[in-house]
Amino acid sequence: MKITSLLVPVLAFGISQSAVSNSIPLTNYPSTEVSSLENDPQTVIANYIKAVGGQANIDKIRNAYMEAEADFQGTKIEMLTISDAENSRMKQQTSAMGNVQQKTVLVDGKCTMTVMGQEQPVPEEMMGMITLQTFIFPETKYEELGVELELRGTEEVNGEEAHAIVLNLPNGMKTMEYFSVKSGLKLKTSSDVAGDITYTDYQDIEGVLIPRTVTIQSPMLPFALESKFVTIEFNRELTDEDFK
Repeated sequence: MKITSLLVPVLAFGISQSAVSNSIPLTNYPSTEVSSLENDPQTVIANYIKAVGGQANIDKIRNAYMEAEADFQGTKIEMLTISDAENSRMKQQTSAMGNVQQKTVLVDGKCTMTVMGQEQPVPEEMMGMITLQTFIFPETKYEELGVELELRGTEEVNGEEAHAIVLNLPNGMKTMEYFSVKSGLKLKTSSDVAGDITYTDYQDIEGVLIPRTVTIQSPMLPFALESKFVTIEFNRELTDEDFK
């Protein structure tokens, strides 16, 4: 079973947030007292922004450099994500056994995807998701990017009651996001492209809460893939070389 055939479609868009260490259990965070009776998706998003640290702290983040690791049937998988909202750039790279298996780069509005050294066409339906990845907190840009929100009530996610919101991207693609009723934090994202992605082990990094562990569950994978972030840097001095 080839690693690339399983991981590339899933990991290319699964990682948008990260963390490093000193994680704090979700139950230890103060509740934002979000009401389960909310019927406005914008209010749910506003509570999420407040829960992670507030708009002021988010606005201080110009870019983020993140490294994560996962184990796939005994093989170490390394993932690099660079989100440069300031310059509308993004890079996601997946390596196994020291070799780059997949790389997606967005620069100057042009996106390229390389698999095993061969450039692949980027499906149009993925471009909306790729553009969102230039922001470490894309939720603050939903309205600006033309993402329409629809609240679908509440559902249980890993034992927690969560607001279920449908994201309607301008290209017609839909994604589901789930936010804890108690804490306001994001618990899960679901889409046809990436499958189910759950976020746990939130911790404070420079004034904002970031999930340290991201777990991807997809029909394309034989089991859930858990990735843990080992490095994160905000406002790094990035160069053009970082996006090659």
